[in-house]
This record gives sequence, structure tokens and C-alpha cells, in this order.
Amino acid sequence: MNLAWLALACAHTPEAPVVDLSTPPTVASAADFEPPSPVEFTLSTGLKVWLVERPGLPLVSLRLVVPGGSARDAADKHGATNLADNALKHGSGERDATEFAAEVERLALSLGVYTGGMASTVSLDAHTDRLEAGLGLMADMILRPRFDDDDVERLKNLQIGALTESADDPRMLAAWALDAQYYGKGHPLAHPTDGTIETVKGLTADDLRASYASRFVPDHAVLVVAGDVTRAHLTALLEGSLAEWKPAGSALVKVPPPPAHSGNGRHFFVHKPGTSQTALRVILPAPPSGDKASAPAQLGSIVLGGTFTSRLNRLLREEKGYTYGARASYNGKSNYGYLMARTNVQLDVSAPALVDLLGALETYTGGIDDVELGKALGSWQTNVVEAMGSRAAIASAYASYAEEGMPRTSLGDGLDKAQAATVADVNQAVKASKVDEAVIVVVGDLDQIRAPIEAAVEANWTVLD
Repeated sequence: MNLAWLALACAHTPEAPVVDLSTPPTVASAADFEPPSPVEFTLSTGLKVWLVERPGLPLVSLRLVVPGGSARDAADKHGATNLADNALKHGSGERDATEFAAEVERLALSLGVYTGGMASTVSLDAHTDRLEAGLGLMADMILRPRFDDDDVERLKNLQIGALTESADDPRMLAAWALDAQYYGKGHPLAHPTDGTIETVKGLTADDLRASYASRFVPDHAVLVVAGDVTRAHLTALLEGSLAEWKPAGSALVKVPPPPAHSGNGRHFFVHKPGTSQTALRVILPAPPSGDKASAPAQLGSIVLGGTFTSRLNRLLREEKGYTYGARASYNGKSNYGYLMARTNVQLDVSAPALVDLLGALETYTGGIDDVELGKALGSWQTNVVEAMGSRAAIASAYASYAEEGMPRTSLGDGLDKAQAATVADVNQAVKASKVDEAVIVVVGDLDQIRAPIEAAVEANWTVLD
């Protein structure tokens, strides 16, 4: 460029604005958003349907929520529910496992089953043009599973392999130990969903058939549908494909709450030699889902550990450098609730990290402030908007409420309650999460971490098998 032209251009370049970096920028309030409320109707079989019509893209997502889950496993048959659910898509109707998988692939369907503690969920995602064929395969899974002996043995071996691999993961060991100690021996939710190697080895095809038959009835099931389908068309398809599904008139099985924890007997070690990290898990009481304090408790948990800038992450990751991340979450059930805090830390800082984690939980019960409440509410609203971002996400979001036995309006109701919550409401709710009622599990190389932790946290520590 000619030097004269360059000088002229520079002379006419406006000065850059001065930015004041001494004060943080103002964060705008989250935009108001009202999630859709599903339309509810009941089929002739008694199956309840929640429908969210979403035209525009030729896609439909379905989630069939069947109450029961692994909580229905018999004491000596842990893992039967999970294995029975898994077998549903490995041979149903007139197709064996290979033929069934080939048909799912040919139709470009996403078809699966998830087993939770309280319910099983059959999922189907399909192009609108293939919805009828997809429902036919889904109906075969629900009504006509085969449980062929060869397939059952193959799935058992796969599940045993997965359990063997999980037993080498400190995070899984921590999850198993926490459930066992929090719920207590004999509680329906105290065992791993996948069962144990010993119990899975003993399962038979007849055990899986019995598990399936006791749960897969339309009496208390909910089918959540989101996508490009009208109520009239959907009803006709469902009445045709599920006509054989007969109600059993069974009562809904209630799962009892966990016992209260206090005093000694709340601190547990699991020895995992050779691991370079230590898993820290803490579970505390919290309000149940139907309590007026549930939404404030959820907001409090977001402040504590629900975002990257939450208290736990800021302390344990950013300030202390103990971990790559620390999280906390609230989970409300109909008759109890809990707050869980979790992180994995470097081996050599296990003791100070646990001390700081417990200290943060003690401080948490002292309450939050207005700024933290605003950030938590913004995060909640963002999560709701994201949950409505696709047909599959919509179906899964409402299925999670059906799994807990909550009404179809729960997503919008919860957001309304959160928006109405005050700092005083949150501060009252978090008082329910007392550290002296917490169950604490530490998984790691006890040869390296046990003595420092016992010196730092004086308690009656128990080493679990």
C-alpha cells in the first residue's frame, strides 16, 4: 500500500472505545419461557399417553415408562430386571436376535431399553414415515419377547463382563457402596441395577420371563410421545399395535424411604489398591419432591455444585487444584429426597480435599445470597429450554417425571416454583441437608490414604468388602 494512503487511512480510523475492566459486565435476566404441557389421554388398554405435538420435522420420539425397575428384583436375583429388559430387543415376535437387529437397522430406527431403580423405559425414535413399522417392533418387544436360552446365556456373559470391568472403576465402586450404605441392607434400591456377578450367574430364562411378566402391564405405565404426529393418528396406531396388551389390575408397589442416618456408622472406606485417584461421595437428606421446599432445594444444589462456577467446583478445582471437577445434585422422590456431592481427587490430597468438601457442605447449610440465586435460576431456565430442543429431549424430559410418578405438568410447575422462590425459601430448604446426617464413602488406595483421612476426619470409619 502507498505510504500516503496508509497514513490517510490511519488518520481516519476511529479510536477504539475504552473498556472498563474493573467491574464485571451486567448479566441480563433469562428470557421468560413456558414449556409445553403434554396432552393426556388413555387408550382402551388403560395405557396413559402424554403427547407433545411438534410438527416441522418428520421425526417422532416415544418413551414407554413401565414402573418397577430393579427395585422389583428378588433378594437372590439381583440384576434380573436389567437382564430381562436387555433381552427384549434381542429377539421378539417372529424374529430372533439377528433378524430383529437387522430390521431395526433397515428401518433406521433407534430402539432401546433403559433400566432404572424405579422404572424401565423403552425408547423409540423414528422418521414419521416409519413410525407404524417402528411401533410394530416396539409392540413385539413389549408383548412378545422370546427369551431364547442361547440369547439369555450370551447376554448373561456380557453382563458379567461389564460387571467385572465396572469393579475396576473407583467411581462405580463408590456408587455401589453409597447405595448399599445409604439405603441399607434389604432395601429394594440398595443393590446395583446390573446385579452382582454371583447373582447374574444364577439367573435363568425363566427368571427373566417372571421379571418381565410382573412388570410389563399397562396398568401404571405412561407412554410419552413428542414429534410430528397428531393425536388422532397416534391413537389409531397405538390401538392397533398394542391391542393385545391387557391390564392386570395390579397395585403400584411403593418403595420405602431410606433409614435416617446419624451418629457413628456413617463413614466408609472401599479399598482399591493402585489407583491414582480417590473417589469422594457424600449423600445428605433433602426435601421430597412433593414438598414446597423441593424447588428451593434444587436451586440450592445448583449453587452448591450444579454449574462450572458453583461453590464446590470453584473451591476444589479452581482454588485448591484438587480435581478436574466437583458436582452436587438434588434428587426428590415422592417420600424422600437427597443431596449428593461427588468428586474424584488426586491421591496425595485425599485428606485435605475431604476436609474441604465437608467444610463446603457445612457452609452451604448457612445459606446463599441474591446473586447466587439469580445465577441458579438462570441455569434452571437454560436447562428447561435445552430440554425442549429436540423431539427426543422433550420425550426424555417428560419420561423422567413419569418415572417418578409425577404429573405431566411437573416441568412447567417446577419452573414456576423456582421463579417464585426467594433467598429465604432456599436458605430454609438447605437446612434439611445436615452434614451430621450424611453418609460418606471414600474409595481409593487405603494403604496411602487411610491414615491421613482418619487423622483429618475423626469418625468411626468402616472398611467395606
